[in-house]
Amino acid sequence: MLFKTHVVFGFLVALFGVSYFHPDNQILFAFITVFASALPDIDHPNSVVGRKFRPVSFLFEHRGFFHSFFAIALFTFLTYGLSGSVLYSSAFLIGYASHILADAITDAGIMPFHPILKFRLKGFFRTGAAYEYILLVFLVCFVLIKVFYL
Repeated sequence: MLFKTHVVFGFLVALFGVSYFHPDNQILFAFITVFASALPDIDHPNSVVGRKFRPVSFLFEHRGFFHSFFAIALFTFLTYGLSGSVLYSSAFLIGYASHILADAITDAGIMPFHPILKFRLKGFFRTGAAYEYILLVFLVCFVLIKVFYL
């Protein structure tokens, strides 16, 4: 999926997270969720996040470790260690997981158990294809509905 699709999906997940968790600081909760929804692409040298951290993209294969369940667990625990907050580590968890879920439905897929297993979970969406833009429009519509009507 493209950066903008991950960010919009992450924001939608953040809106549902705010409704479920009722954080005192809703903006911080949403920021953490959206940030985490973009973070896994740090392993791609041409991604928005990967361009800021080029050495990471040379050390890790794209959609390898950073797109695994192990990365979700590791970075969620690190977030908890840094923040001491279950609430904000939950925001990180749902944002990061939203990225992994979105990439799992693409034809490139993810390796959820990398580096232990090279098994690849794949879907049918092609990144950047017309139907991703259709999905993006639907996600934006859901965000608007959630913001203004729910």
